[in-house]
Amino acid sequence: MEETAIKADLLDKIEHADGEQLQQIYGMVLNYFNAVVPSEEWITMPEAMQSRIIESLEQADAGLMRPADNVLKEIRKKYDLNG
Repeated sequence: MEETAIKADLLDKIEHADGEQLQQIYGMVLNYFNAVVPSEEWITMPEAMQSRIIESLEQADAGLMRPADNVLKEIRKKYDLNG
């Protein structure tokens, strides 16, 4: 497929996408362009740390996150750090 045909097809798909689909397309495009060239920090980061970050991002995308305030309250209560 030629570049102009690909662009036209993509634009057509975007034009006919509903709101949710448009948000998903936008996220995928941003992720693609942000991840094309990995940063030096990512490349030199230990694999275990990369795995944890990827896992955390997947959990956040799946809606499995909690507000930081709630987490901090639980930690303070658990370790009796309320002052």
